[in-house]
Amino acid sequence: MRILFVTNTSFPPREGIGGHIAGLAAALRRRGFTVEILARGRRLLGWESGIREGIPYTLHPHPRLKPFHHRLVRPLLDGWLARNLRRFDLVHFHLPLLPPLHTPLPCAVTVHTPMLTDTAAMREGRIRPFLARANARLFSRRYEQWYLDRADILLTVSSRVAEELRTHYRLGDRRPFVLPNGVDTRFFGFRPLEGREPVLLYLGRLGYRKGLPRLLKAFARLRRPELRLLLLGDGPLRAPLQRRAGRLGIADRVRFAGFADRGTVRDWLQRAACLVHAADYEGFPLVLLEAMACGIPIVTTRIGALADLPPRPPLLVAEPEAAAVAAAIDRVFATPGLTALRVAAARALVEREFDWEVVAGRLAGLYGGLLREAA
Repeated sequence: MRILFVTNTSFPPREGIGGHIAGLAAALRRRGFTVEILARGRRLLGWESGIREGIPYTLHPHPRLKPFHHRLVRPLLDGWLARNLRRFDLVHFHLPLLPPLHTPLPCAVTVHTPMLTDTAAMREGRIRPFLARANARLFSRRYEQWYLDRADILLTVSSRVAEELRTHYRLGDRRPFVLPNGVDTRFFGFRPLEGREPVLLYLGRLGYRKGLPRLLKAFARLRRPELRLLLLGDGPLRAPLQRRAGRLGIADRVRFAGFADRGTVRDWLQRAACLVHAADYEGFPLVLLEAMACGIPIVTTRIGALADLPPRPPLLVAEPEAAAVAAAIDRVFATPGLTALRVAAARALVEREFDWEVVAGRLAGLYGGLLREAA
């Protein structure tokens, strides 16, 4: 079976959706599928191509003229699809932020985060969140609805995202399939708690709705002077967050390390004492599964992924307040026996339910059913 993944995210991956696509493509390839990726490039003009871990990818030009960039790139993508679709059996679109693209082939659509709910969760700043919410209402919502109306298979990364689609979009009597993020449990190996460094770790984009001001405030409340906070990631809020760390008096214990490759991410997940994820909104963050696989204790706010974990998930869940996040971090260190039980249960859970081989197996079954119907 020959599959084309189409996404608006950059590739090779630098954030969650790209990581989802890369992990899923690799697992499908191991099952004998042929997979290619059409993704957003970094050039204003000109196409790029390459191969990553055996997966060919093509990068389209990226005109940076919001909110018109989707309209500008649409004819380029339609032209590429018209020239190349004969090489595929099925197209799998990954939303958000793709312009409407026509294909005569059967199509699957995965919604990672609906833009209406994603932008509604932006609390930092004033002008940029306002513009993002306006863009979601005026442009993105219509594009998303276009795909929802035409998908032969509609998937979401969490039950919460499926509910958001039912609430804010038109689904009729359609019921999305929940296909969660996954993790390569062989690459992200388990490391016991003993010998870990006194480092609190944040992994992800330094952007809106990630709860990063809350994280800094929670860190400032901790009475554990040996702890350091390491932020691996980059984004538009880096400079404001650095200034906030200075105002809180913690700048000497906070390190903004920038974007990290996959190997560095794994290294810190196996070295740090605790991962903190204090977001206001997430669909199903890939980093939580990678952290669970590596055995690092996790403190998180109530995000979409929790709906698809057991009723008592093997991580600490805090209310979205700095005091609650700080208290949960304290519990990690104050109850080492319970913490050890949680990380062991987390590893067992991802091996059983969220390994990419398991997730790809579910998707392969859906693909097969769709192509049998189309035949």
